[in-house]
Formats: sequence, structure tokens, C-alpha cells
Amino acid sequence: MSQAERIKTALELQIVSGQLKPGTKLDETEIAAAHGVSRTPVREALMKLEAIGLVERRKRQSSIVRGVTLLRIVQMMEVLGGLEGLAGGLAAKRIKANQKESLLKALEICAATAEANNPDAYYNANIELHQVIYTASHNDVLIEQVTYFGERLAPFIRQQHHKPGWIEKTMADHRLIVEDILGGRSKEVEELMRRHVYFDSEQFMDIATALE
Repeated sequence: MSQAERIKTALELQIVSGQLKPGTKLDETEIAAAHGVSRTPVREALMKLEAIGLVERRKRQSSIVRGVTLLRIVQMMEVLGGLEGLAGGLAAKRIKANQKESLLKALEICAATAEANNPDAYYNANIELHQVIYTASHNDVLIEQVTYFGERLAPFIRQQHHKPGWIEKTMADHRLIVEDILGGRSKEVEELMRRHVYFDSEQFMDIATALE
């Protein structure tokens, strides 16, 4: 992981958890000193955070934490759920032989990281599994859109992987999703993937509390 990516991830967690409130100034010099780096990777990290809507960078002023409402998160999750479902349904119809092998391999890696109870490694493996499914949809426009929303929701989804029971639940979903795709059951996998990306009510409340 590069310095910029490491700083981005650290700031991302602080924002999503509520440690850094909306409107908080993000001083590049202070952040650089805290992480023992120059301002260059800090500036790059802030640009990445701006791209996913967590930070607002102002000319000749410090960047600030941008407010994200619960309603906005819910609305993006609804869109992402629909796109994920469409990707899964198309993949069940269009997946090629070599992509089936990639899908099974990605599932194995997910299972291994789940067994090791490593939330961050499991999150990365989860992303790889979903990427294989997107590619197997063979729809470039869909891939662009699902990636767009996935990147903006990544900070919130990443945090959920540290919740007790989350890995077990999503791993069970992954097994069913892969079975349905390989079995060509497009309707079933479309509904499963749509539900797979939704948070339950308790997790919504956790996010709402952190963002207040």
C-alpha cells in the first residue's frame, strides 16, 4: 500500500466513524507530520477523498471534511444494489469458462481470509470477487456505473467488515451467489446480489449516529 493510500484509508476511517466531523479542517502539514511523510502523499490522499465525496478541497485554504447524510448513503445503496443485481444476473447468462475459474478462485481467497478473520484482507478479497462478476456481465456501461457507486460507498462498506458476524453473513451470501451464477440462475442471483449490498437497520443507525 502506498503512502497516499495508507493516509487515505486512515482519514477515511476517521471520517466514517465520526472522529472527524463535517466542516473539520484538514491541514496538510499536520497530517504529514502525524504520518511521518511529506505533504505530497497527503495531497494525493486528499484528492482521492475528494473524488469519493468525503472531502472538499478549497483553493488557498485547508481542505475540510464534507458532510454525508444518512439519506444520501441509503439512496446510493439502493442504486448500488440495483446495479449489483443487474451485474449478477447478466453474469449468470454470459460468464465464460475462464471467468468461471476466476470466480471460483476469488471465492477461495474470500473463504481463506474469512477463516483467518482478517476484515481488511476479506474486504479486499470481496472487492476482487465482485470485480470478476462485473467483468462477467460483459457490459462496459454497467461496469463503469457500478464501479462509480462502489468507490463512493467503499468507506462505509469497509467499516462494516469489522462488525461482529458481518464476514460470516457475507461469506454465506458469496457461496450462494457463485452457485447461482455458475448454475445460470439469473433471476435468483439478481435478487440475492441486490439484497447482499444492503445494510440492516442496526447498521444504518450506527452510521447515522457517527455522522451526527
